[in-house]
Amino acid sequence: MESIYLTDMYSTFSFDLGRDAVRYIIKKYKIAKMYIPYYLCDVIRHTLAEEGCKPVFYHIDDNFYPSISFPETEYIFYPNYFGICKNNINNLAQNYPKLIVDNAHAYYDKPSGFACFNVGHKFNLPKSTLWIKKDDSVQELNLKQDDIKAAEDMLNLFLELHNQYGKDNMIKIDLNNLSCSCIYPFLAKSENIAEKVVKELKNKGKTVYRYWSPLPKSFNEYKFFLRLVPMPVLPVVN
Repeated sequence: MESIYLTDMYSTFSFDLGRDAVRYIIKKYKIAKMYIPYYLCDVIRHTLAEEGCKPVFYHIDDNFYPSISFPETEYIFYPNYFGICKNNINNLAQNYPKLIVDNAHAYYDKPSGFACFNVGHKFNLPKSTLWIKKDDSVQELNLKQDDIKAAEDMLNLFLELHNQYGKDNMIKIDLNNLSCSCIYPFLAKSENIAEKVVKELKNKGKTVYRYWSPLPKSFNEYKFFLRLVPMPVLPVVN
């Protein structure tokens, strides 16, 4: 599959799954250690273990930003959580030259960082793309015309959900820095409200997954596991 962006700034590779892209990066650069967040799909942690790459876990704050500073020379894995973390990514990319961006929830986002990948199956698309930066040159990245309408349609669906649920959402979403996400993240004020919303969505035929595995109650991220309702913008295959 061709890259969804027309660019000479990054080398592009095609994979079936996002984890295959992570595996490729680890092997290509012989990465022995990588910083990854506690709040993350277990697949990434398992992939690191399978490749003999040591995970060093870090916490995130209420805005999904890392709660620690990293050594500049280390590889840092950061997810574009629910496609609402463009500002976080821009800040991290300026400070950490080995930032690896996970755009699993933001298929149509421009690549950024040292390496970046998306996940096609979460958007009902057949392939995933990995970008690896060639050099430090600056170049405009243009989304192919065939993908522009699909991205705009999904963004409109995201905004419709925000109009419906935004006033009660404990996550403050910056509407000026949205990606085209497959998920609208609704953080309820209580577990009871979250369960009620999940029931309403299921009654409408929506499939709602828990993101992700349980975390200790002492963790700041525990509220995301307990009270976050990931509303599908498209049917999501997990």
